Amino acid sequence: MNSSFSMSEIEFLFEDGECFPECHASSLALLENGEILCVYFAGKHEKADDVGIFLSRRTQNGWEKPVKLAKVDDVPHWNPVIFKIPGGVRVCFKVGREIPQWISWHTESFDQGRTWTKPVPYGNAVGPVRSKPIVLSNGKMLAPNSVETASSWRPHVDVSEDFGAYFKRLSLIPINFSHENDENFISGLGAIQPTIWESEKGCVHALLRTTCGYIFRSDSNDYGKTFSEAQNTSIPNNNSGIDAVNTPYGLFLAMNPVSGNWAARTPLVILKSTDNGRTFSHFVTLADLKFDEKGNKNAEFSYPAIIADEKYLHITFTWMRRQIAYARIGLLK
Repeated sequence: MNSSFSMSEIEFLFEDGECFPECHASSLALLENGEILCVYFAGKHEKADDVGIFLSRRTQNGWEKPVKLAKVDDVPHWNPVIFKIPGGVRVCFKVGREIPQWISWHTESFDQGRTWTKPVPYGNAVGPVRSKPIVLSNGKMLAPNSVETASSWRPHVDVSEDFGAYFKRLSLIPINFSHENDENFISGLGAIQPTIWESEKGCVHALLRTTCGYIFRSDSNDYGKTFSEAQNTSIPNNNSGIDAVNTPYGLFLAMNPVSGNWAARTPLVILKSTDNGRTFSHFVTLADLKFDEKGNKNAEFSYPAIIADEKYLHITFTWMRRQIAYARIGLLK
C-alpha cells in the first residue's frame, strides 16, 4: 500500500451471530454530521422469504444496533442502495422471489436516517441494481442497472431528474456475448451490475461484472445516452460485485482479483488508477483468507461498496455472509 495512505482496523457492524444468520450486499452513505449509514439485506439466507432490508448507523461511539428498514412483502428483498438527495437520503431496493421478477422500491429520510417514509414501488426494476448512482455535471442522476434472465445478462443505465424519486431507462451498454470470434466476446450469460463515474462533463465510464473472467469497460461522451461496446480491461473478475469511486487522488476500484465464472470471492482488494481507469495497480488488501473454519466452507469477502469524502475512502463489504465489515482509508497528500 502507498505509504502516504493509512487504513483503519476492520470494524464489524455487529457481532458474528448476534443479529442474523446471513447478511449481504451493503451500501453506505456519509451524513453531514459525520455519521455513516449502511444498508444491507439480511435473514435466514439469500432468497429466503424472511429476508428484509436493514440499516446500521456509525456514530462517534461506534456502530449502533441494526434496525429493520423495510419488509414490504413475504418474499426475499435484495440489494439496497443508499444515496444522498437534497436534504436527506434515499434507499432503493429490490423485492421478488427470483431476479427476473424483481420490483424496485424506495424510501427516503430527511432527519439523518432516524425516520423513513413508507416504502413505495417504482413499478418495475429501475434505478441502481447494486452500485451507487452518481449525480452528473448536468444535474441528472445516473443509476447503473442490469437485467438478468435465464438466457442473458444485459447492463444498462437509468436516469432520474428528481434525485431518484422516479427513474426511467436511458440506454443499454452494448456487450458482445454472441459472436465468439470477435475480440470483445463475453462468454457465458454476459455482464451485469455496472459501477460508473464521470471524469469530465458528459464523459461517463462503466466497469462491468461479467461471466467471462474479466472486468469489461464501456464509455459514453453524451452523459450516458449512448455507450461504446464494452472492451476487455484484462482485470480479473470472478463474476462477483465490484464498485468504484473517482476522487482527486485517483480512481479506486474494490474487487476480488480472481478470474473465472463464479470463482473464489477472496481476497478482496482495492486497486488504484491515476489515468482514469486505463491502468490499475494494487492499492490495499482488505481481507485475504482461503477457508472459513467456523462456516466450514471457502472464505468469502464480497460485494464491496466504496465512497469517498475529502479525507477518506469508506468501504463496507460482506464478511463470510455472517457480518458486514467496514474500513476507512485516509487520503493524505
